[in-house]
Amino acid sequence: MEFIPSPNFWEGRRGQKPTAIVVHMTVGNFESALSWLTRKQSEVSAHYLISKAGRVVQLVDEKNAAWHAGRVDNPTWKLIRKDVNPNLYTIGIEHENEKGEPMTPAQWRASTALIAEIAERWAIPIDCDHIVKHRSIFSRKTCSGNGIPMGS
Repeated sequence: MEFIPSPNFWEGRRGQKPTAIVVHMTVGNFESALSWLTRKQSEVSAHYLISKAGRVVQLVDEKNAAWHAGRVDNPTWKLIRKDVNPNLYTIGIEHENEKGEPMTPAQWRASTALIAEIAERWAIPIDCDHIVKHRSIFSRKTCSGNGIPMGS
């Protein structure tokens, strides 16, 4: 796995630990997403980015809070914590996606393997309450999740 650092994160997690994984879909190709997520001016990041070909790049160390899910709007996620920024207790995984298409087989394999590793490392249950789509936190987000075959 490659590490290409993003400058957009908080050092540490302010006493929180990861208890869930947030799955995102990019709006654009891998290279444009990588450029955006590693640009200071974007003020966004994720812990990981996975290409359609299955390439996994880590952008933020898991011990730190990436800026991937901090805005909350009409959340449907039942484990959302009131008055705690979700970036502090989640790990974010972006997936290359240009047109809302399903994940490729290589991307799916890389994603499920990464989710299993993260879940084991942090004792996160692998279920629809702990592996969630970004739109379950921020309902107006363009990160549709159409290519993600999972619960809400």
